[in-house]
Amino acid sequence: MTFDSENTGDPLRRGFRALASLNEENLRPGMDLLPHVLRDDVENVTYVLAGALVHHDSSGRLGRLATGEFQRASAGHGSSRREINGSLVDCAQIIQISITPDRADLKPTEEQKRFLVAERKGLLRLIASPNGSESSLRIHQDVRIYSSLVDPGTHLIHELRPGRSAWLHVVKGRIVLVDNCLRAGDGAALVGEPGLSLTAQEASEILLFDLA
Repeated sequence: MTFDSENTGDPLRRGFRALASLNEENLRPGMDLLPHVLRDDVENVTYVLAGALVHHDSSGRLGRLATGEFQRASAGHGSSRREINGSLVDCAQIIQISITPDRADLKPTEEQKRFLVAERKGLLRLIASPNGSESSLRIHQDVRIYSSLVDPGTHLIHELRPGRSAWLHVVKGRIVLVDNCLRAGDGAALVGEPGLSLTAQEASEILLFDLA
C-alpha cells in the first residue's frame, strides 16, 4: 500500500495530487478480493503483472484481464465490483490505481488495452492520458501514466512542464533517482523540478505519473 489512509501521521495518506491510491495485490489461486462498492469520485486503473483477473460488477459486465493488460474503469454511483484470480493453479499479481477525476457523476464505462513488452522496453510508454493519445487509455483527469521496462544501465529522462509534479513507482528491480536508490515497492515524489532522470541498476519496471 503506497498511501496509508489509516496513518494520520502520514502527510501522503490521502494520496499525491490526483493520484488517490496505488496498491499491489497478490492473489492466490481462486482467491478473490472482497466485493466493494465503487466510489463515483475515483477512476480505477488496474494493471495485471502476472496471471489473470476476472471481474464482474452489479451492472452485469463480465471481463478478463491477462498479463500485461491495463484497464480503466469509471464507476457509477452505488455500483459494486468483484475481482477474482482467474486461475485455480497460478497466482495473480496486480496493481490497482485510483485517480480522482476532474468531474463528478461519470457514466459507468470500461476500457481495456494490452501494451506489449516491446512497446515499453527501454522507453516511457504512455498508457493513460486525458485525451487517449498514442492509443492510451482515456482518463478524466490531467494525468499521464507511463510504463517502462529497463535493462541494467538504461538511463531514462522525463521532462516536466512548469507547475507539474511527478510520482515514480518501482514495480520491480532497482533504480537510482538522483542520489536515491529505489527498490521494488518504493515510490518518490518530485515537486518543483524541471524533470527526472533515473538509471536502472538491474532489470526493472517502473510506473511514472505526470500530474497537474
